[in-house]
Amino acid sequence: MNYHVKKIYNNNIILAEDDKMSEVILLGRGIAFQKQIGDLADIDKIDKKFIFESPETYSKYISLLKEVPLNQVELANKIIEQAQIELGVTFHDSIYIGLTDHISYTISRYKTGLTIKNALLWEIKNYYSKEYEAARNSLELIRYYEKIHLSEDEIGFIALHFINAQQNGEEIQQTMAVAEIEHDILNLVKYHYQIELNEDTLNYSRFVTHIRFFARRLLKKEIFTSDDDFLYDQIVTKMPQAKACADKVKDYFIKKYDIAISQEEMIYFMLHINRVAERERKDSKS
Repeated sequence: MNYHVKKIYNNNIILAEDDKMSEVILLGRGIAFQKQIGDLADIDKIDKKFIFESPETYSKYISLLKEVPLNQVELANKIIEQAQIELGVTFHDSIYIGLTDHISYTISRYKTGLTIKNALLWEIKNYYSKEYEAARNSLELIRYYEKIHLSEDEIGFIALHFINAQQNGEEIQQTMAVAEIEHDILNLVKYHYQIELNEDTLNYSRFVTHIRFFARRLLKKEIFTSDDDFLYDQIVTKMPQAKACADKVKDYFIKKYDIAISQEEMIYFMLHINRVAERERKDSKS
């Protein structure tokens, strides 16, 4: 396949036209050196070819390529190619923009000593174990080529790019909304009881499962509305601490989602909170 130079962006990036009259972005060190419009591109200098379906994606990528060093673009490409092989998928074109930009920014942050905590790391690690492992391997590539050691938080951020590139916007938005709700509620319980929760226990697993199902129902507006005064009053009497904590959960949903959860939903939360928190308090005292 021959490629004729159509536009030169810099010494390493050109827009070319192939024999089928299709436009393609060609990357390669010195690929545009001493080239003029209409010249044939040197095949042996092509490191990467891109054909984007969306003009918007094409435009954004070109803008990015003008700002990011070529070695970091090449590193992002290696990470993407490795992850696609490991996961057995083909990512959406948008990952070449999002991940390249992220890798460049991360390297820049590292060199200035700025670190960012990933609040959803646990959720990413447990919900998307395959993407997490692929991202962990990506850190090895970054370490090899850039000679820097990034934290586990960065594994989560890169994994999010892998997840996002496989899903449409609505799916990833709901997934992360559920993860955020889970993270917030678990923190409410931890702070209320002033304890750390044991993630390896069955009670913890049951509580997390309940939160996830509840969150998905909430986002779909499928919340239970029935009340059971007798059972509710009994549990409140027996579990005053769990009731106080569940009230904080209830306030959270009112403030953030403008939804008041029913007594039936409160019963489930009180039972789960009591199981997961009271056991931890007893164990810490023994």
